[in-house]
Amino acid sequence: MVDPANRDRTRAPATVKAYFKRGTLLLEMATRETGIDPLTPIQFAEWFLGEKDRWSRSTIRTYRASIRECLVYLGISKPARSKLIDTALDLLAEVVDPETGRLAAPRAIKTPRRTSADKRKSLTATEFNAVDAALLGLRHRYAFLARPYLSYTSLLGLRPSEWPTAQIIGTSLVVQNGKNSNGRANGSTRTIELDAYSEGHIQGLGEFIAALARATADGDWRRVHAGIRRALRAACIATGIPGLIRRPVTPYTCRHVAAARLKAAKTRTEVAALLGHATDETAFQHYAPRSAARGWKPVHTRASEGAKDLIRLRYVSFTDRASLVQNAKRDLPPPTPTP
Repeated sequence: MVDPANRDRTRAPATVKAYFKRGTLLLEMATRETGIDPLTPIQFAEWFLGEKDRWSRSTIRTYRASIRECLVYLGISKPARSKLIDTALDLLAEVVDPETGRLAAPRAIKTPRRTSADKRKSLTATEFNAVDAALLGLRHRYAFLARPYLSYTSLLGLRPSEWPTAQIIGTSLVVQNGKNSNGRANGSTRTIELDAYSEGHIQGLGEFIAALARATADGDWRRVHAGIRRALRAACIATGIPGLIRRPVTPYTCRHVAAARLKAAKTRTEVAALLGHATDETAFQHYAPRSAARGWKPVHTRASEGAKDLIRLRYVSFTDRASLVQNAKRDLPPPTPTP
C-alpha cells in the first residue's frame, strides 16, 4: 500500500480532503444500494464500474479519483486489508474502453453552454466610460467599490480573489497568486511595478485597497465580490446600451480587458508574469485577444526583476515551426528509387 504522505502529490490539501469526503459518501451509497455491509474494497470498485452508465464522463472521472482517495486512506488505517485495496485500485485503473483508453462511460450528452461562455470578455473604452459614469451616479451600496474595481482591475488584471491580498510597497503592488496549485502560477506571489504612474494614481490605488480591507473586515470576501458584481450589472443597465444590458460587465471581465491591453503592449513572457501565469501560452489561449484593446490607453506596468525568467516557454512562432519542418525534411533519408 502506497502511503499518500510519501506520494508526489500535486493536489492541494483542500482538494484531497474534498475527494476523501466524496469517496466516503460514495462508499455509504454503495453499501446502501448493494445491501452488503461491510462492503469489501473490491466490491466497492465493482459497484462503481457497474454504474458507468449512470453518470457523465466528468462525474465518473471525479468519482473514480474520490474512491481511489478513500481506498488509499482505508489501506493506511487498516494495513491488514492492503492487498485487497491494491487489487481494488488496480481494478479502478483498468482500461475498459479500447477506443479511448479510458474508463468506459456513456457518450457525451449535449448540454447547454457553460455560463462562463456567455459572460462578457471584452469592453471597449467607450463602454468602459459609460459604465464608469453610471457607477458615479448609481445609488447602490457597492458602487463606491465597483467603480475603482472596474478602473484598477482593467489596468492591473488581478483576479477577483487576489484583491484582498493586495498591498502596496513603495511603488510596487504585491499580491498572492491565485490558482497557485499544480504549477499553474509563476510563484506564490507576484509583484507589479507601478513606478511609471503618478504618486496620486498609486495613492488612489492604496485607498481602494484600504476600502476593500474595511469592507471585508469580517473575512467575507464573497459577499463583497457579489455586491461589486451586482453594482456592475446595475450600472450596465443604467447605461441604456443594449449590448451592456444583454451581456453586462462582470468582475472577471476587467481581467480580460487588462489581458488584452497587456498583449497589445508587452511580450508574451511579461504578460504571463503580470497576470500570474506559469507559461507564456495561457493568456493567449484563454483571454481576450489583443484586438480587444483598440481605443484603450497603453499600459505602463512592469513585471518585477527576474519574474519573466520563471515563465515556462511553450509558444512556438510560425517561423520557428516552419524551420522545424524544414529541418525535419532535410534530416529524412532520401527516397528509395522505384524499380
